[in-house]
Amino acid sequence: MIGGSRDRWGIMRAEVVDGHPNIGAFLEGDIQSSAAGCKEYMAAAEDVEAGRLPKWSGTGNAHTVTIQPDGVSIENVWDEGLGVAEMSIPEFKQCLGSWLRLISPPSP
Repeated sequence: MIGGSRDRWGIMRAEVVDGHPNIGAFLEGDIQSSAAGCKEYMAAAEDVEAGRLPKWSGTGNAHTVTIQPDGVSIENVWDEGLGVAEMSIPEFKQCLGSWLRLISPPSP
């Protein structure tokens, strides 16, 4: 679902194979190259999925992510015309996991 490559400045760019453009924009613009940030969203998703939290919501640089037991929504706060990306918690975790692998340095 998520691929990526570095642009000529070395910044990771998301390639969303199947899904809403807000997914890639969220990964690029809000998480960026922060493994810690990626892990924070993953932990929030796991907490909601396991029932430890009834709901979680947060706004980053350009997107509001809302995680509820029935799914995840990603909305661009600057451009309402982009609509809302919606997916299941497992799909969201898969996107985060893929992005984390892309932004993490290779193991020696």
